Amino acid sequence: MKNADSIWTISRYSRDCLCQANDINLNKVEIVPCIVDGEQFTPGEKPSELIEKYNLKDTKILMTVARLWSGDIYKGVDVTIRALPKIVQSFPNVKYVVIGRGDDRPRLEQLTKDLGISDRVVFAGFVASEDLVNHYRLADAYIMPSQEGFGIVYLEAMACKVPVLSGDADGSADPLQDGQLGWRVPHRDPDAVAQGCIEILQNNDKRCQGEWLREKTLATFSPEALSKKLAQLI
Repeated sequence: MKNADSIWTISRYSRDCLCQANDINLNKVEIVPCIVDGEQFTPGEKPSELIEKYNLKDTKILMTVARLWSGDIYKGVDVTIRALPKIVQSFPNVKYVVIGRGDDRPRLEQLTKDLGISDRVVFAGFVASEDLVNHYRLADAYIMPSQEGFGIVYLEAMACKVPVLSGDADGSADPLQDGQLGWRVPHRDPDAVAQGCIEILQNNDKRCQGEWLREKTLATFSPEALSKKLAQLI
């Protein structure tokens, strides 16, 4: 890589990790971020069939889409589960929908039982890509306090007008534009996650304004924005 004329990566976090690991000058690396298709990921009403399927009537819905793999616990599903009891104190009707499959699910299910909140967490399992949009539309908040190289799921949620919460020491700084578009909190701190979720559900912050959130997201992370970026680099 040291002999390359230019190196592209998806976020400042990935750039910094790359340069530190390989002793490469930061100025040699260009940021070419992930994008979201705003024609595929669109806002809409909460699908009644999914509300019925997951028993979500009259609830506030938190959501995570992630692989539940025991070798990668840093998606933050366990932290969000630990945050739920505090969130429930402010929003007694809250539920948490976890989309994804993997060998860590039994541990997470046991954690909900240990905390006495198994009735508030829905493990939806695998959801096909073409069905993800309708699931995002269910959410009042997308929550993933993780360690990501970027986190395209944040873009997908925001394109669907769903406010987001991420960790504060990873590549999510780029899609969330350093907190301008969403909440960034210490990723292993259940109290911080709970407070962020409560603020989102209170719906008093500009970052909860769906139309503004979608507009800002697509202005920077659309295919058109990527084309302009590539034209500058090539």
